Amino acid sequence: MSEYSSTLEGFQRAMTWSLTGPPEESKLYADATVTPSFYQVMNGQKFDYGVYVKGIEEWRGKISDYKPVVHEFLRDGDQLAARMTGTIKVEGADTEFESFMFAKVDKESGKLEWLIERSVWGRPGQAPEHGAN
Repeated sequence: MSEYSSTLEGFQRAMTWSLTGPPEESKLYADATVTPSFYQVMNGQKFDYGVYVKGIEEWRGKISDYKPVVHEFLRDGDQLAARMTGTIKVEGADTEFESFMFAKVDKESGKLEWLIERSVWGRPGQAPEHGAN
């Protein structure tokens, strides 16, 4: 079973790793944490595995100072739920975010089969500018 989906600490490591590191290592991250048939639904938009990896590459190329904090984590059989907040610099601009995540975990590998995520983000101390609808 993958350490990244079995405990809060492991999930925290996975979330930190997701947007930390060089863009060209995005597939290495994805291969360690999700199945080849993985898909993500982010704020209502569905992304297959290839688009997911490309999105990680793009984010890694424009962010710095990424500090996610997983506050709640629940794993029950093949179900996972988590809530995370944090700060991130996007092209030099300070940003705060909050994400709620629900996932199905592959029982054998412990990797995510799919992830449904709802996130909002914007400038610190202000109402979210993105994802709020």
